[in-house]
Amino acid sequence: MIGLGVVVTVLFVALLVLRICGLVMLFDVPTGGMSPAMSPGDHAIMQGISYVAREPHRGDVFVFKTDGIPSLPSGQFFVMRVAGEPGDQLRISDGQLYANSQRVTLSNAAGAITYVPPQSLDKPTRQIEVTVPPAHYFVLGDNSTNSLDSRYWGSLPRNNIIGRMEFCYWPPRRVGWVK
Repeated sequence: MIGLGVVVTVLFVALLVLRICGLVMLFDVPTGGMSPAMSPGDHAIMQGISYVAREPHRGDVFVFKTDGIPSLPSGQFFVMRVAGEPGDQLRISDGQLYANSQRVTLSNAAGAITYVPPQSLDKPTRQIEVTVPPAHYFVLGDNSTNSLDSRYWGSLPRNNIIGRMEFCYWPPRRVGWVK
């Protein structure tokens, strides 16, 4: 019984220290740009520990700050998925993503993601070609018709990335790992 108390106390203190250091944060999702991986009203845990040890990888769902990104309000946090890493030559054509001339299929709980521009654009862009600059990432929302992402404001600087979304803890029907 005492051993369980010690374990719980150690875990609580570790989480508190990680929270104070900014390596674990709680977020709520305000928009549907990442549905179905993250839906409006979801509450999730973000951890920044893995990005201390390694760089973000294609397919990671992460949190970033909007500071310094043209056309985005400063001081906010967004959730997106990594589609392109530094140096990648990306192309989005007919809803499909290509990296370095190879088709890349990113997926979430609903299956393969297609990238279709929003209907509200005056001139929807059906094809995008870009080379991701050094120390930048090309990020996309899973719900591409409802996502203001790198297709519109460009590549994301690495220093804006806070950490990876890990676990949705609310609402109860959505509890589980973020995929």
